Amino acid sequence: MCGIVGIADFNRPLTEDLLLAMRDRLEHRGPDDAGAFLTPDASVALGMRRLAILDLSPKGHQPMTTPDGRFTIVYNGEIYNYVELRAELERQEVPFTSDSDTEVLLHAYAAWGAKALDRLCGMFAFAIWDREERTLFLARDRVGKKPLLYYWDGQRFAFASEMKALLALPECAPRLDPEAVDVYFALGYIPAPLSIFRQVRKLPPGHYLKLADGQLQVTRYWFPECSDVRPASTREGRLEEFRALFEEAVRIRLRSDVPIGLFLSGGVDSSAVAAECVRQGCSLRAFTVAFDQDQTDLPFARQAAAHLGLEQEVIAASGQDLAADLARIVWYYDEPFADTSSVPSYYIAQATQGRFKVILNGDGGDEAFAGYRHYEEIARKQFLKSLAAAAGLKDGRFGQPWQVYFQSKSLLRRRERQELLGAAHSTGDSLGRLLEAEPFLQGYKAPDALHLALWGDRHLYLAHDLLYKMDIALMAHSIEGRSPFLDHRLLEWAQRLPSEDLAQGRAKKVLLRAALRGVLPTEILDRPKYGFGAPVVRWLEGPLQPLLAEYLPTPLLEGEAQARLLRALPQGKAAEYERIWALLTFAVWAQVWRATW
Repeated sequence: MCGIVGIADFNRPLTEDLLLAMRDRLEHRGPDDAGAFLTPDASVALGMRRLAILDLSPKGHQPMTTPDGRFTIVYNGEIYNYVELRAELERQEVPFTSDSDTEVLLHAYAAWGAKALDRLCGMFAFAIWDREERTLFLARDRVGKKPLLYYWDGQRFAFASEMKALLALPECAPRLDPEAVDVYFALGYIPAPLSIFRQVRKLPPGHYLKLADGQLQVTRYWFPECSDVRPASTREGRLEEFRALFEEAVRIRLRSDVPIGLFLSGGVDSSAVAAECVRQGCSLRAFTVAFDQDQTDLPFARQAAAHLGLEQEVIAASGQDLAADLARIVWYYDEPFADTSSVPSYYIAQATQGRFKVILNGDGGDEAFAGYRHYEEIARKQFLKSLAAAAGLKDGRFGQPWQVYFQSKSLLRRRERQELLGAAHSTGDSLGRLLEAEPFLQGYKAPDALHLALWGDRHLYLAHDLLYKMDIALMAHSIEGRSPFLDHRLLEWAQRLPSEDLAQGRAKKVLLRAALRGVLPTEILDRPKYGFGAPVVRWLEGPLQPLLAEYLPTPLLEGEAQARLLRALPQGKAAEYERIWALLTFAVWAQVWRATW
């Protein structure tokens, strides 16, 4: 687990000073070691900061080069099936000098090229320089666990794990991209390929990038909609398949040369991970966060820990902490980010820092098995539509389903967003253009509205909000997060489940809960869904009032449009508080990052 950076410029020689300036802005991602590589002609430079998880010896140092000197890698992540891949490569008489997954990945690429990506089970963002072909190859894992951003002006190319490293480049200025600002106020996050700054783009999950002969090409390599995986035809068969897939997903994520902890919310997903770890003979220390007077999750988390015999630590945090810490938090997040769960994620990671380098969590369970409340409503509407169709009535088919779905989830309507941006920066329908270009949305033929919602949430909300949030929060405190529910084999299988295994009436995660009957207490399995959020209403009405006065209105947005949003503050509507939180975090972020148009 690391922070990685690199530069390629075939017209102007690079300096090591520039590389080190980029690299060392990511020290929090890798405090254990640092490395740098510069080609003899100074055209390519690679750097890394290492968080040592596998093979803690100097043999795991990066950048790492093959014995023949052809391939050099910098890599962030974990290849969980590195043991099996190493055995396959050793049968081909490939020599190894370390016990690291980095060396396995390097030799896998040397042996199979881009096809190696199909064999990897893990989370990763890496870059490999090919000395003979003079090409730079970058790749990002299937679901987007590890971030990867890049700058390209037609001559100089640079990449990094986080935005702050790219801004060490003299050419890279913090100039806002109006399209990204518009999408931010729609979704509360900024999906790839957009970034908040005009000159920076994100490599989308499940894609690789190749720089060769002065040309940049981005290619999608993961096509889960084309998977030939088919769940069993019976419920009992599907339950057995789930148990086998989940057992394997947890098993390989317990591979580590350092101790592993667990984030336990008291919900079904993190409790399921904890139970499977215990079943496999691994009892982990559990961490649970509680905010102010909000004790919704705590009794369930305590019950899960007691039931499984886990040692548990409860982490307390308050809105007063946030008033002092918000500027620091938004600096780590690189972009404006309106998901309130970023705050508890940051604090629970902070409390774990220095004690565990690896933490398991339940991320992905809701998007794989239909855990959110809105899936219940979607499933109900789909049922009513099928009844209407059976009665010979029009089924209410919608035209642009992705646009309809994500507009329904927007923080601000299109008109409100354009009023905030003002005439000088108006973009029209940025969200619509993003959705039309989203590679995982195009070409997917949903069998029903429930599967459509799951697919969209998995490839936008999960990839660009939840996983980004957790990576930044954890790596800000030098911690690696592992998520068994995000094993791509489990996801490919789950996407083919029939709707009755996902949501039935008011019941959600139907198959998952059935698989856990007798494993977890009934109270946990049957509890309502609560998000891992924060008491933003109490914050904005209380300890964050001074920040509202200090940062708003921001001069980057239209004043009257901001005033209209703020006038809604005393009305006590939860949705309005979410919108004001998005505005406040944007304003704080813009000042911290000195952003301009």
